Amino acid sequence: MSENLDILYGIHAVMEALKSKKRNVTQLYVADNKAGHRAVEEIIRQAKRCNVKIDRMDLKMMDRLCKGANHQGVLAKAQPVRLMKLSNAMYETDGNKKDLWLAVDEMTDPQNLGAIIRSAACLGFSTIILPQRRTVGLTPAVYKVACGAVENVNIVEVANLTNALLDLKEEGFWIYGADMDGQSIAQTEYASPAVLVIGSEGTGIREKTAEHCDQIIAIPQKGGVESLNASAAASIIMYDMFSKVQLKK
Repeated sequence: MSENLDILYGIHAVMEALKSKKRNVTQLYVADNKAGHRAVEEIIRQAKRCNVKIDRMDLKMMDRLCKGANHQGVLAKAQPVRLMKLSNAMYETDGNKKDLWLAVDEMTDPQNLGAIIRSAACLGFSTIILPQRRTVGLTPAVYKVACGAVENVNIVEVANLTNALLDLKEEGFWIYGADMDGQSIAQTEYASPAVLVIGSEGTGIREKTAEHCDQIIAIPQKGGVESLNASAAASIIMYDMFSKVQLKK
């Protein structure tokens, strides 16, 4: 498999890449034991409409390539996701006073990142900021968990998250950082356009990042239970922002 191409696996991830046409899918592989499966056959039909080369692959080989992950019998090679420059993404959002973005701060778990991207796309967040370092990045596992949502949001990669947040503040964005010691989201009315910053699974957002947030916010939780993981917390806060900003008349 070429290192210059992304590897996608899983029915939703592969189908969405084919349907969105935001990047070129160059090859589709179907596991031998999936012939006749309805969802897989629909992927094959979509690949043919897109003139994608289709080949069969031994199930054990696909298992090895996907490192034992649940590939659902389909694997594709595609051009990498087009990463946007921060300036271009800000230009696209210019004038949209209800625009919502998400930024991750040193997130290393692909399951969490994939789930967050999926929730962001569902809840009206247009853009996701990923630092170049100390963040998991867009791996095959992230694509699989995101279920194709990567194809439907802008992905911005930045060298320094702090500098990116400062640039966004200069352009009128409000920055909200998620932390357990913050103000309850039940008491928060969001100014917009806005960026929600979600931190790592273990330590949350960094102190330096928190210094540049306009408001630190938290989900009120019942005592005596384990706290929510990063993706669950992000989904709840994103829904709160979506309902108060984009659904508000």
